[in-house]
Amino acid sequence: MSSLELKAVGKAYGRKRVLQDVSLTLEPGLTLLVGPSGAGKSTLLRLIATAERPSKGAITWSGPGGLRRALGYAPQAVDLPEDLTAREFAMHIAALKGLRPGQADKQFGAITDAIGLHADINNRIASFSGGMRRRLIFAQALLGEPRILALDEPTAELDADTARKLGALIVERARAGAIVVMTTHLADELAPHARAVLRVEEGGVTPAPSSRALETIA
Repeated sequence: MSSLELKAVGKAYGRKRVLQDVSLTLEPGLTLLVGPSGAGKSTLLRLIATAERPSKGAITWSGPGGLRRALGYAPQAVDLPEDLTAREFAMHIAALKGLRPGQADKQFGAITDAIGLHADINNRIASFSGGMRRRLIFAQALLGEPRILALDEPTAELDADTARKLGALIVERARAGAIVVMTTHLADELAPHARAVLRVEEGGVTPAPSSRALETIA
């Protein structure tokens, strides 16, 4: 079984230490990150997604191919190309992931249909609301059926019904064998489907007390 291992990972910005000596093994299934604002949850996701390098320690992937080829990443904030349509942007991301155009178009259509964005995929991103942008960022992360998904508040700015649709897709990917690591304000709703709930606080990562009662995804 493939896994993602963090060994004594630390991250500092100048003299400010955000994470220190984080060691954990992430396996297929859903892992939720909880903790106070500013505790380092987003930083941890950026490290997992290779968007930043750790100041110390190492992150290793035991699965096939390189870590970046296994990744799908939905950051909390990103500058989207305003002059492109959603579909053009998604096809660009798909090309970077090495997907064939027909395969990418089919996947993007299915994902956007499931999250209520399909009717707008040929519209320019400049016309998108905050919630639509959030759904597009989520959709591009799922292209290529990545083995690792790092999702930072993917349901932010979404209405309750759309957030549930995204949650269902996330659980589906985790059950299909992906390593899904995410922060979300829907942690209580998704916790019953998680294999682990980890608390990020004061630079460390520990099992959250509620995770003892969670069922592991089969």
